[in-house]
Amino acid sequence: MTKVSIITISWNCADEIEKTLQSVVAQDFEDKEYVVVDGNSKDNTLSIINKYKNDIVILVSEPDKGIYDAMNKGTQLASGEYVIFMNAGDQFYDPQTLSHFFEKVTDQPDLVYGDHEVVYDHFVKIKKGGKPEDLWKGMICSHQAIFVKRQLLLDHPFDWNNWKISADFHFIYNRFIDGCSFQHIPINVAKYASGGLSETSSVPSKLETWAIVKEHNSSPEVDAFYSKLIRYEKLVNIPRKLLGPKAFEVMMKVKNKVMGKEVR
Repeated sequence: MTKVSIITISWNCADEIEKTLQSVVAQDFEDKEYVVVDGNSKDNTLSIINKYKNDIVILVSEPDKGIYDAMNKGTQLASGEYVIFMNAGDQFYDPQTLSHFFEKVTDQPDLVYGDHEVVYDHFVKIKKGGKPEDLWKGMICSHQAIFVKRQLLLDHPFDWNNWKISADFHFIYNRFIDGCSFQHIPINVAKYASGGLSETSSVPSKLETWAIVKEHNSSPEVDAFYSKLIRYEKLVNIPRKLLGPKAFEVMMKVKNKVMGKEVR
């Protein structure tokens, strides 16, 4: 059986961490290893984590230089063949997620990914994994829904010095460029609340993604795609600020339904 290391990064997240811990502990997958890397939290986070210490193989709490630095540290501490990051506030879709997912994995791909749900206050957006050849347009899945061979992460740590928001995309896109193997398993792996860094900083995130892609592909098509995408993000941010989060979410729910995207 494939050993999977689940890594949770936390820092001052007492309001969010327990649902993540419960989600990981509840997994019925036999060969799993749980690693928690806390950034020396000053709130109640550690006391909540310690409630689950019997299910955590490795727990460290010490200062770090940000989320990607902590993710690199977690990778170095882990021992599984595959690694997945389920950070504070993230959850596996259900207790059988790992079991159902790895039943369908074939040929030990370098990176294997599924689908996920983004949970808003007024609706849930269902996001299907995309095709690796479309990575030049941005992430084809969330980092909460992708399993990566640990050796790849050891050989190519997240470059948090150069990419403050999109170091995970930088890693994944470059592995595609390197010719690594990908497999998509069409089942839900994760669910998480809206409002992550790439969403709240949508324009800087897209600018970083564009720069990462241009390292390998500086075609006019790429420039045209990202110029249009960034104009769209700037326009979307106007009603987001004017309407407030609740009214904006209602608008987004209607928009997604009109566009035929899966929501509930």
